[in-house]
Amino acid sequence: MGLFGNNKKVNTVDALVNQIIGGQSVMYRLFTQSLKIDPKEIRKIELTYFGLAVMTRIFLQISNLSNKEQTLDKVTLSVIEKSIQNCDETISLKQAVDETRNRFIEYDALLRPLFSNNDKDSATTLLMHFYECVKKDIPKGAIPPMTLITISSPLIQQFILDHIDFIKAKID
Repeated sequence: MGLFGNNKKVNTVDALVNQIIGGQSVMYRLFTQSLKIDPKEIRKIELTYFGLAVMTRIFLQISNLSNKEQTLDKVTLSVIEKSIQNCDETISLKQAVDETRNRFIEYDALLRPLFSNNDKDSATTLLMHFYECVKKDIPKGAIPPMTLITISSPLIQQFILDHIDFIKAKID
């Protein structure tokens, strides 16, 4: 690989890392402002897992780069390392990587319907699951504030569309 290819690869990793970290801020505001969750009740590392899952799904689906998996490995590790420093909980790198893998499986199953027009409520379903993962001390299966989630679900769709536009415009 020539010098240009190496620079492009580094820039791709940096660009993806910055996009994911910026996306975490957007999701944090969604939870604090739209869903009215007290910031102390937000599990910040979950925002990382969600951001990584969204970017991974989109990148794998639409990127034409030949080294997608290697790029995503570098991006994931970088984002996790940066995020665990500021997540307000004690979590090891290994634990965060393991949780990232598990959450990708969960979120990916909920993200896929957004790419097909088969499920009209897929953004709401995704946001409900995301809400349950982000809000600390909520019993699994508890009924979240459905009105706020339903109203906010288009923001998840826009978040995903913004990531698609980012990949198309900046990466490929």
